[in-house]
Amino acid sequence: MNNWKKIEVGDAWDFEENDTLIGVFVGKEENVGENQSMLYEIETKDGRRVNVWGSTILDTRLKNIEIGEEVKIVFLGREKSKKRKDTEYKNYDVFHRPRPMEKVEGEDE
Repeated sequence: MNNWKKIEVGDAWDFEENDTLIGVFVGKEENVGENQSMLYEIETKDGRRVNVWGSTILDTRLKNIEIGEEVKIVFLGREKSKKRKDTEYKNYDVFHRPRPMEKVEGEDE
């Protein structure tokens, strides 16, 4: 198995243990697990890759994030649903920092 490196699934981030995740968005998978959820992969500053399970709020806020952008996800806690009586959901703020524009070579050069 020379030069082969095993691909491992990253650890799932626990927002109740650590409410803020900052890193680079490196990918996503659709229809994962028994609930057919989104699974987002973030690479942290220390090079560790972690997964974040999607939810209605996270899926909506992350849908336009591009691979390579920096993201910051902040868990705001559980909130009571206004639409579904006696249920709670996890609320998040999501921030992103777009990749810097790379030089485009054109006719001027």
